[in-house]
Amino acid sequence: MKALLAIAPGMLRLSELDIPAPGDYDALVRLEACAICNSTDHKLMRHDLFPGPLPIALGHESIGTVTVVGQKVANYKPGDRVFRQRLADAHVPGGCSRWGGFAQYGLVTDEWERQGVPYGPEPLPHDQQKLLIDVPPARATAMVTLMETLDCAVACGVVTGISFAVVGSGPVGQAFAMFAKLLGASPVFAFGRSPARAERFASVSRCDGYVAGVDFPAEVRRIVAAGGFDIVLEAVGSPEALDTALELSGENGRVCVYGVPPESSPYREEQLARPNVTRVGAREGRAQAALVEMIENGGVRLEDWVSHILPLAEYEQAFELVTLHKADKVVLIP
Repeated sequence: MKALLAIAPGMLRLSELDIPAPGDYDALVRLEACAICNSTDHKLMRHDLFPGPLPIALGHESIGTVTVVGQKVANYKPGDRVFRQRLADAHVPGGCSRWGGFAQYGLVTDEWERQGVPYGPEPLPHDQQKLLIDVPPARATAMVTLMETLDCAVACGVVTGISFAVVGSGPVGQAFAMFAKLLGASPVFAFGRSPARAERFASVSRCDGYVAGVDFPAEVRRIVAAGGFDIVLEAVGSPEALDTALELSGENGRVCVYGVPPESSPYREEQLARPNVTRVGAREGRAQAALVEMIENGGVRLEDWVSHILPLAEYEQAFELVTLHKADKVVLIP
């Protein structure tokens, strides 16, 4: 099978790997589509995040169809559409997997059966879930980012009446701003570096304002002077972005750190040691049902979250679009 690998820092290659053999609790999945994560995949490609032996199999925003199931699999069947098929390190000779979604085949594991708990998002918030809505493959990949950010926003305490700021203007920052509005936060502001992002935040995230640079408008300065935004989410993964988040939190706000910085530029220890700073993550399995409801009632439009669809063979052009900030979200299809 074909799989997209980082073979050296900054160098990608579509290589041949063996199709993985499913174990007793595994299901073999044929790839339908996988999106490029603008942050994680870009850093992994440069060998500047979770470094491991090269080559590295990339991709985690994937959707695929189950083709074969292992002997003890009870909760997947052939034909099921599932998120986040993976390769293990052993499937990448001499290298490792992070997480191998850009491969024509991968595995999902029936964690519910293996752990003896009921299938579903509540008993086990597993990320390799069955898709609960019938949508085209490229749009389904967008649900990975949307589930992650929705679950994280809820876990951070975003509710009606709180003020919210997100530092980061990429798809993750855009999604956080959108969900903050949908969850009732007010006001909701986003902060980034590119003035060109303003239209995107106005039309898709529908937040109260987007600020490019550090020249804060009067309303933002008033909020900071009055104690800061209640919740500030750092979604970039850089010490500079965390400095901005700390400034926006003022004296009373909380900073939730969602970004993952590259190895070459980690957060500073004194930043993370601040009493109002918390590292946060997400378990997207908990959020799929809520996201599907938002999609069905029109609060979330999946078509807003895919800007380019390219064949897997055109991976170089796809990653160039992301690197040069010429695309919001690129999806590769086999």
